[in-house]
Amino acid sequence: MKRDDDGQSRDKASRGTSRTVESISDEGRRSFLQRALTHGVAAPIALTAFSSARAATPPAQSGRAGEVGVAGQNASTANRTGIIIRDFSDPYLELLRLLRDAAEIEHAFMLQYLYCAFSVKEQYQPLVGSGAASSKDILGVAVQEMHHLGAVNRLLVALGSSPHLARQDFPYEPDIYPFPFNLEPLSRSTAAKYAYAEGPAATFAANIQRSPEDEQFRRRVLSDIGALDRPNHVGSLYRNVLDLLSECSARPGFPLTPAEVEKWQSDLRAIMAEGEHDHFAFFRQVYEGRHPAFAKSGVYNVWNVEPDHEAYPSHPLPKNPTAYVGHPDQISSKEALGIAWLSNLHYWLSLCCLDFSYRHDDSKVRGLSTSQMMSALLPLAVELPRRGAGAPFDTLRMGYAVGSDKERNRRFILALAGEARTYAKSIEAQLPARYDQNNTKAIFELLGA
Repeated sequence: MKRDDDGQSRDKASRGTSRTVESISDEGRRSFLQRALTHGVAAPIALTAFSSARAATPPAQSGRAGEVGVAGQNASTANRTGIIIRDFSDPYLELLRLLRDAAEIEHAFMLQYLYCAFSVKEQYQPLVGSGAASSKDILGVAVQEMHHLGAVNRLLVALGSSPHLARQDFPYEPDIYPFPFNLEPLSRSTAAKYAYAEGPAATFAANIQRSPEDEQFRRRVLSDIGALDRPNHVGSLYRNVLDLLSECSARPGFPLTPAEVEKWQSDLRAIMAEGEHDHFAFFRQVYEGRHPAFAKSGVYNVWNVEPDHEAYPSHPLPKNPTAYVGHPDQISSKEALGIAWLSNLHYWLSLCCLDFSYRHDDSKVRGLSTSQMMSALLPLAVELPRRGAGAPFDTLRMGYAVGSDKERNRRFILALAGEARTYAKSIEAQLPARYDQNNTKAIFELLGA
């Protein structure tokens, strides 16, 4: 059992996260239906999924909602990687469900990439980057994931839903991935996971002709990841979202015009392309030790040395640390724990500002979120590895829109900003020089009226 941001236990088997089913043999629909019902899938939808799984797969660009395709492939040339089981027959409900799943996954990837970036040793700084959106360094990719998270939330609001910035604790096990999500330092294993998750399905599918180099890469990544019982990728989710948008747009009363649907589909395809091309190429380069930042390491391949070797790219940070006192993974150093808790406060403040900005289409408050990230959270996250810890990015149990209306949420943000300011003063002697102690001033100026 996991706990979400509201502190409520959730059984993942019945939660409705995008589940996958392996390619189904002819053993019969009875056994498939039994398995589907075990995972909490309604019988009519399970039977529909069974029929879809046995049918020939059309090209991905014109595929049916609920199916995972390989771009540019059909059933005769591509190895099917599975299907995302559809929970709701109503396409609008299913669209909202998948978009909320997408928001959680984009959020989780953003945090994993940030944690990886802050674990990298100083001599490999070009691998980390400066924080500008880019597919050439880890921070840049994390910023692009933040943009993806923003796009998904804006679409949710456009569809009449609320934004979704909540997520599960780490380790987080999305049902469409063959590995759990963890906050962990950069390693060949983490680079393998991210290359797999971002990459096109065809890159890792079996029985496809590819160069010896690409085949070796495929085999090594799959070996590092392990068993593929849930073999999907980020693109699998977005392809279903694209299909559902088309399905919904034909229904009366849908809140988006045909032109808006077309614009959103274009934006989502751009997100998919950025992941399946740019992000994948970057993480493959890191996985294979070919990133330019490694050129001065003095070794042939940085992943061939032991983790305690000076040329190894990252610090040995703990996996899934937390600043919540009493948790088994609590940060042990008292000084590091104080900085980590302050980093949580700024992380939560940033998310609260994002939620407010999405709900009320307020670009100024969205700017406050970016300011919190750059002037407060970033310096703290860079400092923590020097003290043997990492930024925990803990979940805020009460959520990011506690108030019942706009005014009460404004007051909540101000209260949280006051909490961060007061706590920063209490540990002032421990703060890094780059930490801007006036970082909440703009929040009080804009929202304090």
